[in-house]
Amino acid sequence: MKKRNVLIIWDDYYHPEANYREAVRKSFDESNKWNVTKTHRIRELFTMQPRPELCIVFTVGCPEGEDNLNTEEQNRVKEMVEEGMGMLFIHAGLACIEDNTPLFEIAKGRFASHPEPHYDVYCTRLPGCSHPVMEKIEPFVTADEHYFCRVDIENVTPLMVGVSDAGTEIAGWAHTLGKGRVCCLTPGHNHPMLIKMRPLMENAADWCASSEADKGYKDEADNL
Repeated sequence: MKKRNVLIIWDDYYHPEANYREAVRKSFDESNKWNVTKTHRIRELFTMQPRPELCIVFTVGCPEGEDNLNTEEQNRVKEMVEEGMGMLFIHAGLACIEDNTPLFEIAKGRFASHPEPHYDVYCTRLPGCSHPVMEKIEPFVTADEHYFCRVDIENVTPLMVGVSDAGTEIAGWAHTLGKGRVCCLTPGHNHPMLIKMRPLMENAADWCASSEADKGYKDEADNL
């Protein structure tokens, strides 16, 4: 099996590497599917060689006071997705996105707010959802920072909801952009939640890294 190149963007003040280390190690470093590169700077996406098949964004990726990606840089990311790179936004990866920007066009959603206390967040698939990201995913629950998001719901496939004492909110969605695939998952602040999310993250990573270009090639091969 040919390994795919994945760039993982993680580690900031509110979401330290330690929260993610075990889940990332078990799901990606120890997997025979991935060549893993990790960074705390999203701009390394522009210089990584070879270009990654998948970018997983756990944080905003702009440490130590760096400016967020400007419009030109965001458009470069969008072009990479349109050309076939998958993107998986998890929790704080959605916090750097603003309305009416190329990043919003990629993710089709953004962080809006969260309650101050951490509640038990019960995550479950939406009734009737048969998307590959949700294959064999059972409901899971643990204390987490419950994200509420603004989502372009008419242009995505909703996957699951998160339910807590703070309310009920969409917790995952997926869509395509050009030849690329994008998935957004809102849980994932705490280590225990990330461990419970591992099967979901792995499904999402597999789906996002299999671009629409790959799908078209496979369909053509099946018809030969």
